[in-house]
Amino acid sequence: MSEQKLGYKEQLDAWTESSVINPLHEAITEGDGADCDATCEAVKQAIWQKVLESYKNGLSAGFRKATGQPARKEPRYAQAKTR
Repeated sequence: MSEQKLGYKEQLDAWTESSVINPLHEAITEGDGADCDATCEAVKQAIWQKVLESYKNGLSAGFRKATGQPARKEPRYAQAKTR
């Protein structure tokens, strides 16, 4: 059976299950209060890291995929021209 590359949504679903759902489920069903608190903090940290990674990927892409245009147009000159 050949390996198939997962799309973004499938990758995100797999990450969510392994990094968020499973740790929280285990902490709730098998742990105590301290385990739940520590797991919640670890999950929050994992989410923030994923958001930061996604943000950086968006910056490095630098264009809108649908239109092929730059994500935002920077002014050509730093100072505004005045008359």
